Formats: sequence, C-alpha cells, structure tokens
Amino acid sequence: MFAKTIIDSDAFLDMPSSAQALYFHLGMRADDKGLLNNVYSISRCIGCGKEDVEMLIERGFINRLSDGWFKIIHWDENNGIGETAKKRISYEYRKWRESVLIRDGYTCKNCGAKEKVMNVHHIKPFSNYVDLRYDINNGVSLCEKCHRAIHKKEA
Repeated sequence: MFAKTIIDSDAFLDMPSSAQALYFHLGMRADDKGLLNNVYSISRCIGCGKEDVEMLIERGFINRLSDGWFKIIHWDENNGIGETAKKRISYEYRKWRESVLIRDGYTCKNCGAKEKVMNVHHIKPFSNYVDLRYDINNGVSLCEKCHRAIHKKEA
C-alpha cells in the first residue's frame, strides 16, 4: 500500500514518471522493514536509469545506507504503521496486555466468555490518556463480540 499523502505530494508528482514507477517497484520489492539491496538491478529491469535512483534520494523518498542497502523513507506511513501502532507493538504494551489478561483470568469481564483470542480494551482511550496507557487498572479483558460492541457504542 502507498500513502496518498506521499504519492500525491508535489515532491513526488514533480518527478518524471520513470522515477515514480521506480518508487512503486521498490515499494513492492522491499523487505518488511523497507530495505533493499538491489535498487540498481530493479531500476535496470524496469527500464529506469541511475538518475531515477538519484532523484529518489535527492527528493527524500529513499536513503542510501552505508552498507550498500537502501531504505524507503516513508515505509511505515506507506504501510499504515503510525506512531500509535508502533507503541501498541512495543514490549511495554505487550507486557501490559498480558498482565490484564492474567488478572482477568482470560475471561471476558462483560459476558464471562473464555475465548481462544481475547482482546484487552483501554477503559480510557490509548490515544488520549498517555499516562494511563500501561496502567493495568486502565485495561479490561473482553471477547471479540463485546469489544466490538463497546467500540460501536463509542462511535
């Protein structure tokens, strides 16, 4: 996936179509961290030149690393991984989640269900209450159905 904020920007659209095409091909071939070690080979395969690679570097779309690898600069944004999502996969978050599940006995505190997959819901929203993000008292174990119902009510 590519973020419209990136590909609809003047900086992107002002580049020649060959550099734009190269960016899309690099995005499709990068590893799960946005890294590539064959940028020039990909460029040649699709009929682009070194000038297209250099333009992507100059315009801030890719970065040449010291070991011959390249990184797609907006990788996380293109893949929908925002700052909040990064925090939710952190060790601290996973530890908080597991602590809530253990405290609640892996049981939905709303309906009493014991599902294979349980959700842990922030009572006070994760995004609004930074100081309570990892407070065990700000979490409750819920089954998928009850969790969806709560979010439906909040909307």
